[in-house]
Amino acid sequence: MSQTVWAELLVASLADAGVATCVISPGSRSTPIVAALAREPRIEIVTIIDERAAAFFALGAARATGQPVAIACTSGSAAAHYLPAVIEASMAGYPLVAITADRPPELQQCGASQTIDQIELYGSFVRGAFDLGAPVASELALRGLRRKVLQAVALARGPVPGPVHLEVPLRKPLEPTAPTTDAERTCVRFAVELRSATRDVVVAVPHLAPDPAAIAALAAAIAGEPRGLIVAGALPATFAARDAVFALAARAGYPIVAEAGSQLRFGPRPADVVFVDHFDLIPDLLAPGLIVQLGAEPVAAAWPAFVRGAAQRFVLAGTSHHDPDSAARAVILGDLAATLHALSEIQTVAIGRGEWVARWRELEDRAVRALDEALAELPDSETAQLRALIDTLPEGVTLQIGNSLPIRTIDHAAAGGPARTVITQRGAAGIDGMIASAAGATLAGKPVVLVLGDVSFVHDLGGLLAAREARAPLTIVVIDNGGGQIFAGLPVADAGLGAAFDRHWLTPPGVDPVAIATALGIRTLIHIPVSATGARDVRQLARTRHGHTTTQLRRKS
Repeated sequence: MSQTVWAELLVASLADAGVATCVISPGSRSTPIVAALAREPRIEIVTIIDERAAAFFALGAARATGQPVAIACTSGSAAAHYLPAVIEASMAGYPLVAITADRPPELQQCGASQTIDQIELYGSFVRGAFDLGAPVASELALRGLRRKVLQAVALARGPVPGPVHLEVPLRKPLEPTAPTTDAERTCVRFAVELRSATRDVVVAVPHLAPDPAAIAALAAAIAGEPRGLIVAGALPATFAARDAVFALAARAGYPIVAEAGSQLRFGPRPADVVFVDHFDLIPDLLAPGLIVQLGAEPVAAAWPAFVRGAAQRFVLAGTSHHDPDSAARAVILGDLAATLHALSEIQTVAIGRGEWVARWRELEDRAVRALDEALAELPDSETAQLRALIDTLPEGVTLQIGNSLPIRTIDHAAAGGPARTVITQRGAAGIDGMIASAAGATLAGKPVVLVLGDVSFVHDLGGLLAAREARAPLTIVVIDNGGGQIFAGLPVADAGLGAAFDRHWLTPPGVDPVAIATALGIRTLIHIPVSATGARDVRQLARTRHGHTTTQLRRKS
């Protein structure tokens, strides 16, 4: 009976801390937790058989909503399947609460079935690991249980959001039981009183505040440098400081380079700000005196060489350090919206910066014309197909972009237009769980369109089963270019490996996505076969058409 009370207090504490969704996978040892979840009206349960897909579904929900999402599974290797999603949640900073049932201490290290060492299973990838210990029917133990759960969820939310691990050893009998003794009834009564007495004592979530001195140094740098750019890489789907970025660009006289995952590329734009949407198609970029980088580094191929030519760079990094080349003048940690709003309070006037902005506007205009000409010559390319797709999407649709080529091609396909959220998986930048995470993103209540490559599609076939749990319309678009064509643009493609290159790097799946999706009950899948070299051909052709004029402009500067 004490175990039933224990599990119910655990689940109620999750709900009190703000967890509204738990994705579970079937198993025996987790029975007390699942039974308690089934009786908690404030938590929606989503059941997905495969733990790996379940974890990515939960990650997608956390990414789209910004709220903590729990996952719960049985003991043994089931818990290990959570690791890829835990890694992505850790690197990208999303609140995920992994609850793993386990055998009690007396069954450890003795060959008991379905028993592994689950303590610290996720290593440094979790913000905290909490071993709740086997259930004990004492007042102190129950208070400690509630405190640990509230503490764990608060830690998942900040100041550096990310995953946490709750390890829950449980003993048989696992099925819920009613109190039969005075001691058991006392235990139930205390658990109810404990929740009532501490209902409003949920741990407050701290926020990482930016350093005022660092913000003042950046403001001074902007005031003293007319040749600057604002460059935005991947930012959270919940990023809500677009207007602050636009205001900073207008005051500083700095153009904006914003990739698709920055939440700045799509939607209405102010007329007094120049956007360089085709940065990666300009072969001879102007050297800036200052780069203000928002979030992660862009994926654009031109970025590494370009950033080395910048005189100085400030990184507004949010809660995670973003400076892979270790060359930034300063990395300002702190809530990004708070940093931008604090920076906006320091007046900066864009004086004598019109020529700099005009030169970038001219480069961008030429890039647009060059790209349009390239797409007219290559209408069946991946880029052209993506542009056509995005043009058909209504306002309010969330667009999730797969890694490898789609995340790089999307920036050649579209900008501006209707407002839409763009989801990317750029924490660890893998192709894991794309379908499952897109299905989880529908828990935010908006239709989701997922665009991914054929290899990413095959990598997450189990996600098609998870997609049946979508809570809003989900459309899966498979760009089929005959394998991992990103490798065709890497030096290994020219290493003379012959057939081994196709077999071990390109790995063309050779499957029919529509047939697979239909067999699994998925009706909204779009299969788009494209040229294997289409995206690269468009980029090369556009850069060639842009090149000679750009070089002349550069020399004038």
